[in-house]
Amino acid sequence: MDTPPQYPEPVKTCDDGRAMDRIATFPTLDDAESALDWIGVDFGERDGAFEGELAGDDRELLEAAIEDAETPGPVRDLARALLARWDADATETLQFEVGWSD
Repeated sequence: MDTPPQYPEPVKTCDDGRAMDRIATFPTLDDAESALDWIGVDFGERDGAFEGELAGDDRELLEAAIEDAETPGPVRDLARALLARWDADATETLQFEVGWSD
């Protein structure tokens, strides 16, 4: 997981009509899945990407991944991007998508 993820524009629509951001695009499916597993958030595979919804205790998981010295850089970047987007939306939940390019 040495290649950093890319951060494109919104690509889908959330259930409530807001734009769903593809938070990151990793080089491979395995890299994307490993990053989300490392953070510990729930997600599912759909339409060539992983999708999930952050709520409640997920904020603590993101903060822990950011603060843990053992967290690989791309995973830390993903956690920061998810947390920043969630804070920017100022909502109780955040629907997200993480993709891969292979």
